[in-house]
Amino acid sequence: MSKMLKVVGASWLQTKISSYVLGFLGVLAIIALFAGQIERSQEDGNYAATVFYSEKTGYRIEFWGQSNKLADLPRGVARAYFRLDMKTTGWSLLEVETDGTYRDDIQAYAAGIVEGALTSHLIHSHLDNTVRAVCSQHDRQCDRVKDELDKSVNIWKSYAAEREATDPFWHHVSLYYTQISGMYTGWKHGTERSTNTKSDTDISELFWLNSMADVVELQRKMNITIDNNPVNKLPGLSSAFLRVVNETLENGTTTKRIYLAHNAAGSYSSMTRILKKYKLSYHKTSTDEAAVPGLSVEFSGYPGSVTSQDEFYIIRGDNHRMAVSGTTLRNYNKKLWKSVNITEQLPVGPRVTAANKLSANVSSWGRTLAAHNSGTAAKQWLVVDFAHFHRVQQGKVKDKKEIVTEITVNKDVKHTIIHRWGGGRGRGAAWLLEQVPGRTQSADLTAALLDNHYWATYGLPFFKDVAELTHVTKMEAIYGKMFSESESPRSVTFKQGHKNATSIDSIIQLMRMNNITALNDNQTKLPECSDELNCILEEADLWSALGARGDIVRRHQEAYGVIDTKIVSGTTDGDSLDLVAISSPPFTEPPKLNLTEIKMNKGNVASIYTDAFDDEPTIDGLQIRDLVKQKAEEELEMLNKDTLQPFQWSESSFNDITHEGLPDKWAFGTFKPQWSW
Repeated sequence: MSKMLKVVGASWLQTKISSYVLGFLGVLAIIALFAGQIERSQEDGNYAATVFYSEKTGYRIEFWGQSNKLADLPRGVARAYFRLDMKTTGWSLLEVETDGTYRDDIQAYAAGIVEGALTSHLIHSHLDNTVRAVCSQHDRQCDRVKDELDKSVNIWKSYAAEREATDPFWHHVSLYYTQISGMYTGWKHGTERSTNTKSDTDISELFWLNSMADVVELQRKMNITIDNNPVNKLPGLSSAFLRVVNETLENGTTTKRIYLAHNAAGSYSSMTRILKKYKLSYHKTSTDEAAVPGLSVEFSGYPGSVTSQDEFYIIRGDNHRMAVSGTTLRNYNKKLWKSVNITEQLPVGPRVTAANKLSANVSSWGRTLAAHNSGTAAKQWLVVDFAHFHRVQQGKVKDKKEIVTEITVNKDVKHTIIHRWGGGRGRGAAWLLEQVPGRTQSADLTAALLDNHYWATYGLPFFKDVAELTHVTKMEAIYGKMFSESESPRSVTFKQGHKNATSIDSIIQLMRMNNITALNDNQTKLPECSDELNCILEEADLWSALGARGDIVRRHQEAYGVIDTKIVSGTTDGDSLDLVAISSPPFTEPPKLNLTEIKMNKGNVASIYTDAFDDEPTIDGLQIRDLVKQKAEEELEMLNKDTLQPFQWSESSFNDITHEGLPDKWAFGTFKPQWSW
């Protein structure tokens, strides 16, 4: 199949003439549309494009500019629009839709083209801030990682191509790689179109952007050091919170509302954030007409990546509403690194993609992810089925207890998979999965969630076998409760705080809690220490906050910490899911005082009235007002003592770290994306 791409953008009329000869009516239609575009005086910030395809001419992209009626945007094989709102909301926005009448591989390649072309500038800046910034100091190590990533891609593309006609899993693995290839084409042409110069893009860099989580463990396996951040010795800072509350509707009936909240943690220089929605009309296999259950997938992501990387997804289809969150697990067992292999086992990105598209329920999502565990991207996963909760409430789900164990051995590497189905009050509405090198363990959470009304993950294994295998239990014995799944500070925070977390606002407050008060109260000089982990643990109360910020600690300051909060919510008997997202390290709004509006009354005068006035025959009203203002300012200063200011590059000690294209001050509030398709 031809991969030729024609990029068009000078004018629509010129574009159409260069593409094919128009009939008279077609010319009139285009002229009318073009004139309509000229008359538009207001630009709406939505940059739109469509990719067309024919067997004769291959792929062709047309850029429609701004101020289009998105519902009427020509569909072609794939259409998309992109909003660069990062400096006003903290997020950019991208929506991509494909036409299911085309072959799946054509859809995937076109979806990649249109995204790569529209976001080409952001891909470059995100690479400059992350991969290129790190590799400028570790050339040889990065070359080894790139070679390993390239080798992995070539192996699995070929392997999937041989099996995709009959195997749904391998079909969607193949589409994953096809979409990245299309993105490279779009990125390359988008760059050349905007700069009028030949592009120096490298597809290996795209492979890296799609393998950020894999590289964490891969460098350990390869015995190289690219990211040597001492904070990585702590339990992962990301966290997720699943909450079920009773809600009374306007008609007086009671239902249950489910919330899934997620905090991502990362480097502040990586905060080139995009909320994406892929509505890709794929089929189960390349020869099957049946549509996939996961018709559309929304996620918090980054430029150049076709998966979230933070691991937060909302999946929709016909009678299908699921949400997924992933939080990082650490491995302290050096012997486990031998189980990491991205050429003998499949990296996490294509496995997550296949699970999102093919899984009709929470357990099948877990089983899909468990297959071909590469040992990279060790995580805890929470999967919730909003629609299935309703069936559980109605008693339409039969109780069943079952344990399935699968053990495979590949080149002396043992892979163990254990799935536990719950019983009692129903099953199949919520699922917990933990995956580390050589082991995947999962269980049904439905009964526990209905009994306890919440579940949380926070970087410490729930399953005892996983904790022992990764030596987290040994870390707890040495360093204490910081490594305890049941008694760690974040575990205690969720236990104490979940009861009051019953709405979007209260859940945001819980997820973004910080310990700035502890920092201000403890200003004693820190003693000298030689062990990095012990040094960091001396400020464990700061690092263990749900809204941890590494830029405010006193020892081992890092431009690293929690960088966002997302919450998806929906009722068990409804059809909609609502997403709210915040892009910024946690901060608190300082109280404001308008000194010109302070009123004179007995209350505020009495608080500053002193014996000095008793000796005065008269009291100067202006003098009293000044003292009232002074008192108010002192009280405001006390309130502001525990205010955590928004992170600001120019005011921080990290301003020399590469952060191209990022906002200077991160003081963004909640954002609700409004999708068009």
